[in-house]
Amino acid sequence: MPVLMLDVAKRAGVSVTTVSHVMNETREIAPATRERVLQAIHALHYYKNNSARLLVRGHSDTVGLIISDIENPFLPELIKSFERAAASSGLELLLGMTNYEQKKAEAAVRRMIEGRVRGVAVMTSQLDGALVDRLAQAEVPVVVLDAPKAGRFRGGLSIDYSAGTVMAIDHLYKMGHTEVGIIHGPQRVVSAMRYFELLIETLAEYGMKLVSTVEGDGGAESGAHGAQVLLGMKRPPTAILCGNDLTAIGALGMAVRMGRTAPGDVSIIGCDDIAMASYSQPTLSTVRIPRDAMGHEAFRLLDKMVASKSQRGGEAVVTTSFIARASSGPAKSPPRRAVGPSLIAKPAQLERRAK
Repeated sequence: MPVLMLDVAKRAGVSVTTVSHVMNETREIAPATRERVLQAIHALHYYKNNSARLLVRGHSDTVGLIISDIENPFLPELIKSFERAAASSGLELLLGMTNYEQKKAEAAVRRMIEGRVRGVAVMTSQLDGALVDRLAQAEVPVVVLDAPKAGRFRGGLSIDYSAGTVMAIDHLYKMGHTEVGIIHGPQRVVSAMRYFELLIETLAEYGMKLVSTVEGDGGAESGAHGAQVLLGMKRPPTAILCGNDLTAIGALGMAVRMGRTAPGDVSIIGCDDIAMASYSQPTLSTVRIPRDAMGHEAFRLLDKMVASKSQRGGEAVVTTSFIARASSGPAKSPPRRAVGPSLIAKPAQLERRAK
């Protein structure tokens, strides 16, 4: 038979109400009494009935986090940051993954609603808008990455790539690079295409030539393929900008296999600043996205929305930066200096983009 709270109360010689206060920390209990209750709980192997608490309170002590793929090295730091923020408020984490599949995304949303989580942070821009609507319609507060706008039960967190992008391209410009290639992420991924478009725009502002682009899937193998295409050109670029760090690491490996050195023959820059970027050979220059700040801000927005009477969500932006490491350096033989940003774009425009 399952152990009941009444059994704990009888063993400890206290009321059921006292046991409840000890377990839920809802009232200060005398130390000696608290210790007797805890000993009884341990001896009887009693566990709280969360289902019963759900029926009484209407929500759990859980917050949800929906991501795309647990194997993506970009995500562990974000998950850890979000979980740490939740734990500091006495909440547990319910993790859902889409793996870029509609059925799994639907299942993740269903788990959040059925589990009566206090709120959900959707840290993938690929979740169908209808599924986000479903959460809001169930009155589950939700914070969405790259959300179009905030509203009731909806908040938004966005990444501003501008500062890091300008810094990275300015770094290449000052190193004498004028001809650049790009290995970008899949067109179906909103964030990948936004970053790709920003790279193109910023290169144009600096008067630098975009030699060619190759679409990949965000993995190291597609980075290797992209580098093989770009470095196999009759006149290859002196620098390659990659959609993420895994792509860049694959590109570095292919450059070595083709007898090229980085940064001697080609400079390679990634995006994300995942942990292994500091340990690649050579170490990888990259546009850094602060995942710890993303997790913290996502929970802050969610917590604020839950506590609000109107339950109207807010918005937050995390900014990027550039980390220069060994994979980028002076162009091997710069043919002709690029015109530069001062003659291509108004200084105020570049300054605004860097914010």
